[in-house]
Amino acid sequence: MKVAAIGDGGFTLIWRLIGAEPIEVESEKDFLRMFGSALRSGEYSAILIPEKFLDLANRVKSELQLERVEPMLIVVPERGLGKRAEDLKRRISLAMGVEVQV
Repeated sequence: MKVAAIGDGGFTLIWRLIGAEPIEVESEKDFLRMFGSALRSGEYSAILIPEKFLDLANRVKSELQLERVEPMLIVVPERGLGKRAEDLKRRISLAMGVEVQV
């Protein structure tokens, strides 16, 4: 199982310590390019990203229209953002066919 961590230097350093392959990015443009490349490569079982890149990651995934379940996308929460919870609420609402209120 190969795991990648895509983010800034501080983010990737933490995950490198547990064995993830670090992929450092400096901008949103870098993230789009590197994340898309990691998805297309098929060599990762999981990809860790900081929560601030969740919207970009979803955009790339929908543009690529991947049929595979892998790699698993792991979004690491960041203080004060709450994007992860909103994304989860949206996905549950889509699956159920009704809007979920929390």
